[in-house]
Amino acid sequence: MKTKIRIYQVCIWCALAALLLPSCKQDIVFDHEQTQFEPMTNAILIELIAPVGTAVDDEIYIFGAFNGLDEKTALGQIAWQMEKASASDKKWGIYLFPSDFKDGKTLADGFSFVSKKAGGERNIKGEAVTHTIDASLGSVNNIWADRWAAYFSAGDDKVEHNGPVVYVLDESGFGKLTLYMYGDQNDLNGGWPGMSVTGIETVNGKELAYFDIGEGNEGLTETLIFSDNGDAQLADYGPVTFGSDPVYLHITGDGKVEELNLDGVVGHDGAVVYVLDGMNWGLATTLYMWGDLNDLNGGWPGMSVTGTEKIGDYTYLYFDMGEANNGLTEHLIFSNGGTSQRPDYDDYVIGEDIYLYLGSEGAPVLIADPLNPGDVEWFDPVAAPKEQATIDIWFYDATETLSTMPDAEGNDSIIPLYVYAWGSSEVFSAWPGTSLQTMDENSILGLTLRHTQIAGNVGDVFHLIVNNNNGTQLADYTVEATQTNNEYYLKLTDTGVTELSVVAKMRR
Repeated sequence: MKTKIRIYQVCIWCALAALLLPSCKQDIVFDHEQTQFEPMTNAILIELIAPVGTAVDDEIYIFGAFNGLDEKTALGQIAWQMEKASASDKKWGIYLFPSDFKDGKTLADGFSFVSKKAGGERNIKGEAVTHTIDASLGSVNNIWADRWAAYFSAGDDKVEHNGPVVYVLDESGFGKLTLYMYGDQNDLNGGWPGMSVTGIETVNGKELAYFDIGEGNEGLTETLIFSDNGDAQLADYGPVTFGSDPVYLHITGDGKVEELNLDGVVGHDGAVVYVLDGMNWGLATTLYMWGDLNDLNGGWPGMSVTGTEKIGDYTYLYFDMGEANNGLTEHLIFSNGGTSQRPDYDDYVIGEDIYLYLGSEGAPVLIADPLNPGDVEWFDPVAAPKEQATIDIWFYDATETLSTMPDAEGNDSIIPLYVYAWGSSEVFSAWPGTSLQTMDENSILGLTLRHTQIAGNVGDVFHLIVNNNNGTQLADYTVEATQTNNEYYLKLTDTGVTELSVVAKMRR
């Protein structure tokens, strides 16, 4: 009976509540669901409720079919960067104007978010997320983001360290990297050349060498010297006070030791083709490949830029080739989306990173040192006009059989000689070239010389082929513009082309 009485009592209280209140059901709205930005009648307001742990100083970008960006290309695009709410550490907002949308796309075609510090948006399974909404002007749209990509890599193969840590992006080229320290405690962790690398750890997809400084050394202030096991050494770096936060450094073969911005540490999928963009095509640059596998990474005009990476003082476009494509030999064709293209870069064997300069003349050129591409003669980082040059050439014709040919009666008759050139540009006509007889005649030291001039740029190289347009030619003779004005005095004989030294010495 007690059980029944209690049931009746509960029912009576429910009935009384129903009479006294218009409704027992209310929607609970949490603070982070409250609108943080003022709606605008001519814009769509997106308010992102960020994943737990999102840093308040993070940069978050929106991307999708509506703006033509993907997870990688969205980073750094100021127009699509979200603003953190001033009254909430959980919300970021952005106003979207349909007039900025591309190709008639809308938010119903899909969109997502990417964090500069923690990567793209992911669901609980670690899969990329795409949202779709029908949003009208003046609307406020709350979007929940579950996780960032970094959530799934955090703790994977994480190295346990003994006290403070110094991480190094090592581009020194040293055979054995060592670290010597002096300061509060000289010879910390060993006398010169110091301690060896403790190990290698992957950070943001990039392999960094690290030195465990040791428990108990927190608070020490030291100056660091990196060396090649005591031989070549870099400039002193510091002083550095060791604390709970790791020290991240970037060292290079030209002696630089500088702080490493982890946001700039880029992880790659397989080998990488880096491009220094002398065409100013920027992110419109595409890469088409044919060879062992045609249409590798996409049919014409090929794959889009994977991203940008600053190496030393230069910003490179880069294309990730994909780990599975190692070993393939491909021809590379760069274009600005298929409208204008440069000649092929031939026979790239995927597996090693390569650095190319993409300029307006000729095929892409291999860069030997990506940190100092300006040291390469052909590279002009500000696209300044090349220095113009002239090459003046005088020919003294001392040939006999080369410039004669038997006539119908068997008598020798004089035939013209020609000069053909190949090299930096086409300066004479097509084969057999320009006739000596059409060149200006000059008398120098009693010798009759024929004169011609090549106009070009400093650095141009030309290979001359003297021939009689009758199947006989002399070996190539090379002339080049090493300065603004260049002069060559050449003697032609039946056996070859040599310097006409008596005139050359007189003229110098």
